[in-house]
Amino acid sequence: MRTFFKLVAVAVAGAVLAACGSEDFTGAYRLKDSDMKVAIVLNIHGDEAELFADDGKGGIKSFGKMKVLVKDGKLLLDVNGSKRLAMKRNVDEQSLDCLNCKVMSLKKDDLVWEYDPKGPYDVDQMLKEQARKNEEALNAGLEKMQQEAMEQGRRDAQALKLTPYEGDWVYQRTTKQDPLTIMTIWRKSQIKSWSFNFENMDYRLGHEVPRFEVTDAGLKVGDGPQAHLYTLSADTKILTCMDCAKSEHWAKADPKKDLSDRHYARQMAGNP
Repeated sequence: MRTFFKLVAVAVAGAVLAACGSEDFTGAYRLKDSDMKVAIVLNIHGDEAELFADDGKGGIKSFGKMKVLVKDGKLLLDVNGSKRLAMKRNVDEQSLDCLNCKVMSLKKDDLVWEYDPKGPYDVDQMLKEQARKNEEALNAGLEKMQQEAMEQGRRDAQALKLTPYEGDWVYQRTTKQDPLTIMTIWRKSQIKSWSFNFENMDYRLGHEVPRFEVTDAGLKVGDGPQAHLYTLSADTKILTCMDCAKSEHWAKADPKKDLSDRHYARQMAGNP
């Protein structure tokens, strides 16, 4: 009986020593060649591995799972039924040296897969999380489209009321620092505005397509705290802001003239 227990003890000790001497490749390894748009990650956990592409922005694409075989200190992975990918530990004792990467349709055999300290990854959970985020992004996109469609419908309805305000309007400058600003109001194109450097109209400072609403009190342009109410003069040639912090007037351009004429545009804006 003692002999039996001694034999069992020797066998167990031998198994432990064999396990300690066996290479454990558990972890994650990244390949990012200069010709590759995304990184390829080899993710190993136990006797199973998977390859996935990582775009670096949280998006991954799984290429499937593979069985892991360790033989003579080498890592062997079945890419498909007839091809086997072989790797060995790099001299840094962390990364992996690929021995035949061409079986994966890569340009070279001897590529280094850099050790990724964040691995191994739970790829299934990553894919679920990615699907959840994609669904949220899709729903947010649909909601945004719906809101934009509703806003466009509102704008189109309000545009029908713009008739009294139609025309090309030029902001009346009060200081030499003011830009040359032109606002167009038409039922078809609605309301748009452009700001230019007064001295050099080739340099555009800004462009806006503001929110607007036609009310009984006048034309409201802008959104929220930036919205201001404008009213027409009796001869409909001056548009005046009724609630601006400082005096603001817009003059209506002659419909027979073109505001692309710099001289005319500057003349309309004034040079205080």
